[in-house]
Amino acid sequence: MAFKSGIFALLAASAALAAPAFAVPTLNGPIADSAVLQRGTDIPLSGKAAPGSAVTIGVADTEVSTNADATGTWQATLPAMPAGGPYRLAVRDSEGTSTYDNLLIGDVILCSGQSNMEYPVYRALNPDRAIADSDNSQVRLLTIPHVADIRTQDKLPAGTKWDVAGPDAVRDFSAVCYFTGLALQQENDVPVGLIDSSWGGSQIEAWLSADDLGDIGGFTEQLSQLALYARDPRAAMMAYGRHWEAWWRSVDKDQAPWTSDATGPGWKAAPDVMDDWKTYGDPEAETHLGRVWYGKTFSLSVKQAGMDGSLSLGLFDDTDATWINGHFLGSTSSWTDARTYQVPAAFLKPGKNTIIVNVLNTYGKGGMLGPNDAVALNLSSGQSLPLGTDWTYRVVSEDRPGGPQLPWESVRGYTTIHNAMIAPLAGFPLHAAIWYQGESNADRGMQYQALLEQLVKSWRTYFGADLPVVIVQLPGYDGMPDRPGPSGWSDIREAQRRVAVNDPKTGLAVTIDAGDRTDIHPPNKQLVVQRILSVLGILTGQGQGFEDGIAPTRAVRHGSRISLEMPTDDLKTIGSARPIAFELCGESGACEWADATLNGAMIDLVVPLHGTPSEIRYCWGDAPICNLFSGDDVPVSPFRMGLE
Repeated sequence: MAFKSGIFALLAASAALAAPAFAVPTLNGPIADSAVLQRGTDIPLSGKAAPGSAVTIGVADTEVSTNADATGTWQATLPAMPAGGPYRLAVRDSEGTSTYDNLLIGDVILCSGQSNMEYPVYRALNPDRAIADSDNSQVRLLTIPHVADIRTQDKLPAGTKWDVAGPDAVRDFSAVCYFTGLALQQENDVPVGLIDSSWGGSQIEAWLSADDLGDIGGFTEQLSQLALYARDPRAAMMAYGRHWEAWWRSVDKDQAPWTSDATGPGWKAAPDVMDDWKTYGDPEAETHLGRVWYGKTFSLSVKQAGMDGSLSLGLFDDTDATWINGHFLGSTSSWTDARTYQVPAAFLKPGKNTIIVNVLNTYGKGGMLGPNDAVALNLSSGQSLPLGTDWTYRVVSEDRPGGPQLPWESVRGYTTIHNAMIAPLAGFPLHAAIWYQGESNADRGMQYQALLEQLVKSWRTYFGADLPVVIVQLPGYDGMPDRPGPSGWSDIREAQRRVAVNDPKTGLAVTIDAGDRTDIHPPNKQLVVQRILSVLGILTGQGQGFEDGIAPTRAVRHGSRISLEMPTDDLKTIGSARPIAFELCGESGACEWADATLNGAMIDLVVPLHGTPSEIRYCWGDAPICNLFSGDDVPVSPFRMGLE
């Protein structure tokens, strides 16, 4: 599993530091060679030293002292300092001195989210010149490695380091983060430190702590499973399997495919070479997103059936749940981790044995990816039985929404990314933070507002009570609506908008026009950065940005018309004389298109003669066409609102 490697790495790093114990004092958090510290604010520090020793911390012309407690833990605070550097920071006690060189004082930005935040510079529009001209000693880059953990960590993953901006460091760094930081450094002429803590495919729940989820409510079961996993991983996995089976029976009339022999109606022979199910040449699979069952039968001798073993299955995209002879073995939610599950001898039998795997894929490739020679049953005797061919499969054509998620997984888990990639940063002051995520929560957008509000609240506890936070609203992607209807992506956009509207220190970067409905990773990150910078300028008072997230302040019905009051009269339409993409919805939830007219700061909608609308929606759909913009060419935010 993804987090295990992170745990082992952390343990190894800890062991290395522990021999000899407290040889020199150490620092927690992200301070290392070439780091940037936030200007103009106190900087809390903590670390380890010889128990009971006097500890002195010095940087530039500033020096503070403290004492380590009986466990060797120490805490201190550096007073606010102006922009400048480079400096050396030294931490010394009776045992020795630790030094951190080439530090700068400036502005520090946290960039977090999923793959569109992680999206590297080299894949953005016109990257060659940007990479070639990237040498800049005043911009520093910190990429936090992908590590998840079920326990809160106070140290960053092993190998985490700051890089000075240059072609080698910038090429693979977050495009949104880098272009934002570069612009700020050039505009304000102060050093900028950029922290990229992002992970493609991650849901927001993975970025929240257990306390955060507890405060929101509704996560009792997941938190209980996490606690069980911390005590007994095997017991937790078996409990998850029972939960998964109960869920499937609830949506499939008590059917249990994991007990079948993978033959009969609907089962087909899989190709000999394992690959994306869209390549099978099967019309039922070539455009399929969702679930597919896989099956494999094989024979064991009496002696073989009496041995423990492990089942290696190679790679899957995305999530598997695996059984042998009806016994649940395990599940993994990752496209980068090869599956290996322990098989007790009690699960095996002489003669015919059957492996059943359920695979869920929601984007891109799907299925058993192998390679074939990685698939085998490895017995305790040392014998390995190849199982890479002669599989069957059955497409689950009916919709199977939802399904239980592994709480301890990385991207689809709960708290695990926060514990390893955010918690170690706690107490490190920031200038601002940027959040670019939501795609992985689009199937449950109605929960998203509370989750995002809690994330912002948590970050302000960690990084500063007045921390400005910029939320990048989801762009358009996938289906263009040909009639009014539900949209998971729109639900996320509306949640993002409401969080920004309700919080004066949170801003919304509208990017509905910056998407590509055929590509979930649109390359025009420069436009996204323009929007971020303008919003950030307003939040920090350091720029003349435009008002973010333009949307009506009020909607009033006057007979056969509805008037939408906009916050500005600096509006225009593009491609049409009138605004399009407005809908009127009744209390039943049914919606229909509405004619609209722009009159300065007012938008007038015509109410159908047969209609009694209770809600207005604009630009609703996964990839809608929207033509209402500000004079600065910023799109009016998609929105939904009730009528007065």
